[in-house]
Amino acid sequence: VGPLLTHKAFPRSPLVECVRGNQKTCIYRPEVVLFCRLPLPRLEDTMRRYLRTQRALLNVEAYRRTERICSSFEHGEGQLLHNELLAYDKANQHTSYVAAFWLDMYLKRRDSLIITNIGIDAELTAGSQLVCATNLIVSLGPLHRSLKTGLLTPAYSHTFKIKLTHHNFLDRSGSRPKSVLICMSPLNRFFGTSRIPQESRDELQTILGTRHFVVLHKGYIYTCNLLDNLGYILPASTIMANLHHILSDSRPPVQFPLASLTAERRDVWARLRKQLQAQGHGSALSLIESALFCLCLDHQDLKKDSKKMFFGSGGDRWFDKSVQIIVGKDGVAGFQADHSWCDGMISMYIINSLTEVCWWHICAGSAIFVNCSFYLFNLQTLSASASFCHLEFQHYGANFLKGCGVSPDSIMQLALQLAFTRMYGHHAVMVAPCSTSTFLDGRTEALRPATTEALKCCTAFCVESLIHGSHRTAVLRQLIEATSQQHKILVSEAATGQGFERHLFVLHCLALHNSQQYLTDIPEFFLDPAYLLQNRNDIASSHVAKSENQVGVFLPHVPKGLTSSYCIRDTSAYSKTLELSLKEIGDVLADKHSETNVLVDCKD
Repeated sequence: VGPLLTHKAFPRSPLVECVRGNQKTCIYRPEVVLFCRLPLPRLEDTMRRYLRTQRALLNVEAYRRTERICSSFEHGEGQLLHNELLAYDKANQHTSYVAAFWLDMYLKRRDSLIITNIGIDAELTAGSQLVCATNLIVSLGPLHRSLKTGLLTPAYSHTFKIKLTHHNFLDRSGSRPKSVLICMSPLNRFFGTSRIPQESRDELQTILGTRHFVVLHKGYIYTCNLLDNLGYILPASTIMANLHHILSDSRPPVQFPLASLTAERRDVWARLRKQLQAQGHGSALSLIESALFCLCLDHQDLKKDSKKMFFGSGGDRWFDKSVQIIVGKDGVAGFQADHSWCDGMISMYIINSLTEVCWWHICAGSAIFVNCSFYLFNLQTLSASASFCHLEFQHYGANFLKGCGVSPDSIMQLALQLAFTRMYGHHAVMVAPCSTSTFLDGRTEALRPATTEALKCCTAFCVESLIHGSHRTAVLRQLIEATSQQHKILVSEAATGQGFERHLFVLHCLALHNSQQYLTDIPEFFLDPAYLLQNRNDIASSHVAKSENQVGVFLPHVPKGLTSSYCIRDTSAYSKTLELSLKEIGDVLADKHSETNVLVDCKD
């Protein structure tokens, strides 16, 4: 299925040029921009790419079995599901074929939101907690106004200069653009949105016209106005006075904070929420859920501690809110968002954009009070089971790698795989997201960095007897370059909507729906151990945009899993092994580098 409209088909400019003083500013009108629709790959292409990934991970016997299952699926049940998806895509021209299924997947998850939430350890600081919090709150005013008026500062993807070879991305002159606008439709969920816990499936609720935000401090919950009666942001002095009043509250922290319930499993929290409503606390809950956003004023320092930023102390995070602004006692700030509506590209846009107080505390019945202590213990147990570690690798950076003719992203993925292989003695199943936000309602596509080339390279590094003598460095360099080239192909396919993961994901959703509605059997393809194994990722990584102080934080979805946002989030032993792997790869590349007498800066 081709795109509905290409960038060459704009009937009018998506950007409005405004003059403010002596400066010209481009403003983005979401209702004017006509984005390309996310293309639906051909089934045969998806199966070919899927088998390419499986070939790297399976032995000969298992691969032949998977190959047979794929062939049967492609020419049988898979084709029927694909035709059903084609019809669905044609009937929903206003969005992408994956958007509704992807949102539904998140809302149906029954584990704690902590597992899927996005955290950005931005380490924004303004000297004091009060000043930093005030500045952040005031900075959200223009964004709220922009969304209300339909005028946004445009956000571009600058990382696809080589990757965008698909015809969708040709500009009006017929050449590839240096940057591409990203779809900002998810920002409609930024203000006034909450995940409402329900049994079986949550509800994503957005309340328009809200003027207040909620503040969590020491387990107490407060409300403050951000906007006046006309919808304009209140003076910074008023907002600061309100926050000062909250920070001056001398009461000790709440022993069993209600907010800890939002970290529980969704079905459990849904039942407890109904009990709270039955006890007369429905209006108080509605006040939190309708708030523009949540401000978390921690009573502990956050600098260089991503774990505290992510988990808090148990009672100072309301995980149901779409957006939480977190400010530590030391004035260091972070950001957390519900992943159901927000992906990494939008998170970074938000970070870069960044009355009389009516406080109250819900006094629940004795049963709820006892439950709070139990679920606070569960949250603390989950926090204790997660290890966070920063690795600042100083030996070389992106400029050095680009000078060597290899992709920095591919080297990072190779190092993650190499470190895992050395630690555990076997190769890791890996996944990394690639944004498709340059398409209408695009979310992400999954990259599978554990390619045949990457695993062959890892084996060569780990088993010195395979390659020895004076040729070892040259052979390793060739393997690294081959890994980089294959990684570039994967990124190019994913960025242009030609990956296979999301296509198979939606086909699986359709198969499950048909199985429940028509009592049909689930295709053998989705029961294949190889398919199930690929969805249990040993390493999940994410590339955070260039920044001096912003670090992404997210948790593994499987026990003993690893996550990385190019700073490893697990044990220090793994970080040390990763550092060794990066240095070893750099030594191999540096040998070629010195041969060509290319002088580059070895750091970013």
